[in-house]
Amino acid sequence: MNSILLITAIFGFVLTSLLFFKKSTNTKATLFLGCFYFIISIYTLQTYIVEAGHLNKFSWFFLWPLTLYHLIIVPAYFYFEALIEDQFYWKKTYWLLFVPFLLGVIDVVAVYAAPSTVYGEILQGAITDTENRFRAHYWLLTLYQHYFLRHVWQCVFLLVLLPKLWAFLKEGANDRFKTTLNNWLMFFWLMLMGMSLVAMVHAIEKWMDVSIFNHFFGFENASVIITVLLYLIFFVIGVIPIYFPMILHGYPRSRKQQVIKDKPTDLDANLKFGLDETEIKEKLELLGQKKMYLDRDFTVSKFAREMEMPAHHLSYFIHQHYGLSFTTYKNNLRMEHAKCLMDNGFLEHNTMDALAEECGFASRSSFSKAFKNLMDLSPSEYVLKVRENSYNCS
Repeated sequence: MNSILLITAIFGFVLTSLLFFKKSTNTKATLFLGCFYFIISIYTLQTYIVEAGHLNKFSWFFLWPLTLYHLIIVPAYFYFEALIEDQFYWKKTYWLLFVPFLLGVIDVVAVYAAPSTVYGEILQGAITDTENRFRAHYWLLTLYQHYFLRHVWQCVFLLVLLPKLWAFLKEGANDRFKTTLNNWLMFFWLMLMGMSLVAMVHAIEKWMDVSIFNHFFGFENASVIITVLLYLIFFVIGVIPIYFPMILHGYPRSRKQQVIKDKPTDLDANLKFGLDETEIKEKLELLGQKKMYLDRDFTVSKFAREMEMPAHHLSYFIHQHYGLSFTTYKNNLRMEHAKCLMDNGFLEHNTMDALAEECGFASRSSFSKAFKNLMDLSPSEYVLKVRENSYNCS
């Protein structure tokens, strides 16, 4: 078990670093998720030190982390809020999340302020009997009561979050990116809820000195099994963002843009899609001037990297603001370039294959098909039409 704890702790710190420095994501949500894994990593590392018998060497790493552990629901809850809303603003009700933390601070400060023998007895008890360390009484509560309170709080706020999460899951049902995000969020919520319930039962079992898991499930060593199970769950929910990095991009939300007084507005200007509309349009125009769309390997991923934003957000923005898929948006730009070339006599000295290549297409057939879909004319018919108009004008 000790090896599992150490591996999980190391993995957690690596994952935390990756999330803190990850670019092209829903930044605030990813930061909150990184904070959640950081607290889990500290928790796992301390459990390893205690269970492996190293606490006498690292006696400084014992009491104070209690306050940090009471914050575990805070970044998890903020992560869901930031992802669902595609933004994050502080609300007064969020102070309720910090109630266990404040109780933890009071107890930790009380122990440190007491005579050194008080802390010495608690520490020595944890070194000599790791299992009974939870029964140590601080000032307000025992460690088991803190443990129980923390997970009750986590359970309550996960239930409070559920209606909003459920409404979010129903959005974009036909979007495969959203489906993957939905699966992750539901899995994450269920794992957090499952951990809360198991930890609460385990805390009651130790607090009341009863054997709930032993009685109902026949576990001979429930504490070890539950500890390993909890940290394996931590490990699994840490692997998923690495295996499916797209879930870190979030999902842009529509929201009203503040109307500026005495300035005309229209229907399109009233919508703000969780993104800086002006900045994105300026970047689109700049990259359009560079004619990046003429590259044969011009994909939404490559374009998104140049735009410094997630590919999913870019596709969503183009669809909402222009009513086009990325492919149609790209082909529209290419067709405008093709029309300009044909209007200026490009085909008088070059072949249709050369024109297709010039416009970023792999073949003449794919170019002709895209041109006809958008113009209702084949390239040859368009050239004839241009020549007829030119003849009529002369």
